[in-house]
Amino acid sequence: MKFGRKIPWVSAGTSVTIPLIFSNQLPKGINHFRVGETLYFGVDLVGEKVIEGMQGDVFELEAEIIELQEKPLLPSGVLEANPQGEFADIDESLYGKTSIRGILDIGLLDVDPKYLIINDPEIEILGASSDMLIINLGANQKGLKVGDTVIFRLKYMGALALMNSSYIEKAVV
Repeated sequence: MKFGRKIPWVSAGTSVTIPLIFSNQLPKGINHFRVGETLYFGVDLVGEKVIEGMQGDVFELEAEIIELQEKPLLPSGVLEANPQGEFADIDESLYGKTSIRGILDIGLLDVDPKYLIINDPEIEILGASSDMLIINLGANQKGLKVGDTVIFRLKYMGALALMNSSYIEKAVV
């Protein structure tokens, strides 16, 4: 007790300390951890694998298709940066070709698309605005329509954002 006070909580770790806990390599006295990623996603961040007995796919996001339309694969005219300052990569071989595009009822205010995992190889995330996510359905082989939902798995930061969003309905199933 260097300062003459007992410190009840000594926090010294996040989910990356889990392997140290399992192997008894942590210094004595550490008694508080922030391990949300491991707790909710079952992941050993050091070994980059799911811990035995845990599951890494317990969160899903279900987003509704609010618009569906056949669109050119490439835009025409002068191209500028999107609202995030990003420029599109253009593959000129795609000029004149079309696909079915969908607009979903989620956007950057809810979650950054880089934290979404789509399980369907026929669906591609193209981008997002503040309140909409744009997907490419290709030829729409599954026949999705307005009102249908698309299901995403989540990375930890995506779940963190969505769980803190007052715009997203949460359900435990």
